[in-house]
Amino acid sequence: MEIRVLGCFGGELPGFRLCSFLIDGKLLIDAGAVTSVLRIPQQNQIHHIFITHSHLDHIKDLPFLAANRYGEAFQKPLLVHSIPAVIQGIQSHLFNDTLWPDFSILPSAEHPVLKFISLEPGAEVEVEGYTIQPISVSHSVPAVGYFVRKGKSVVLYTGDTGPTEAIWRAANQVSDLKAILIESSFPNRERNVAEKSGHLTPHLLKRELEKLNRRDIPILLVHMKPQYMRELRNEVQIGEDRNIHFAEQGKRYRF
Repeated sequence: MEIRVLGCFGGELPGFRLCSFLIDGKLLIDAGAVTSVLRIPQQNQIHHIFITHSHLDHIKDLPFLAANRYGEAFQKPLLVHSIPAVIQGIQSHLFNDTLWPDFSILPSAEHPVLKFISLEPGAEVEVEGYTIQPISVSHSVPAVGYFVRKGKSVVLYTGDTGPTEAIWRAANQVSDLKAILIESSFPNRERNVAEKSGHLTPHLLKRELEKLNRRDIPILLVHMKPQYMRELRNEVQIGEDRNIHFAEQGKRYRF
């Protein structure tokens, strides 16, 4: 399984792109940086998108991706997967014919550009040789993380989350877990805002990782706020007793 980091930050500045992860060139997790990175032929290879939650930084490029697909000779719609509350939010507040055209009925309801697929937390789905399992996490809006399995490799992406429980119980049951992508948004001095908004600081991250039974799994940090990167690099305990690294934008990881 190859994960290409299109973007991995929790804010957008020159050189810092929002979270979006491309798996094997065809399956997308979150859509914060798709059309701003991929050319049309690469965009056209994506058939499934899994969204963690409805916040703008995770869906920003979804409208532009849909617009780029319009008029292309596709027989099948682009499938957007998430839990019902997330889909409802995207449809009501984004693809509502006010903020953006409703591409779930364009060019026609019978042959739309987008089709939304509801997922049930905890229930696995099979997509093009992958097994995807959404697990609820603790955020300021309904949100899930995803286990992505291909063959004997499983990768966990938590999406945005504060202190949570269910995803760690699930992770401890996965013997072939190869890596975890988890957020660390704010420095420790901003713990109050992190907790109120459903995010993690390096201190809270350390406490979360104590819930994971294994200590050998590579940890890739994502969703860092760009303005706090210097503090985060100073506060995250790299290379002590865990294999922790900041995800690198543009890099391809193989698991």
